This record gives sequence, C-alpha cells and structure tokens, in this order.
Amino acid sequence: MPNQFNEIRCPKCGSTQLTANKKGFGLGKALIGGAIFGGVGLLGGFLGSNKIKITCLNCGHSWTR
Repeated sequence: MPNQFNEIRCPKCGSTQLTANKKGFGLGKALIGGAIFGGVGLLGGFLGSNKIKITCLNCGHSWTR
C-alpha cells in the first residue's frame, strides 16, 4: 500500500498519473553557443541535460526537477 505522503502529484491538478524523462543534449543551445564562442560554445548544448522533466498525463502540465 503506497504512502500518500510520498506520492508525487501534479501541482496544477493533483493527479498522480505522471511521466518522467531525462532531458538530453540541446541542439539550439549548442548552435547559439557555437556561433558566439566557437567550438567551445558547442558544449553549451549539455547545459541542463541532467534535469528530469515531469509531465502530468491528466492535464499536460510539465516541470523540471
């Protein structure tokens, strides 16, 4: 039996039907960084790549952790 205090809920609708995905390489960030800073700027595509994006399957609201 799950403990109701440990469940993650959507902050918008309160649903527990959620999906979580790890964010990956951002091509847009890499292109902008490359244009401004050259080859080293391409590493900017990895900024924020370790964050988890959680999306509510009920209302579609998403947030990062």
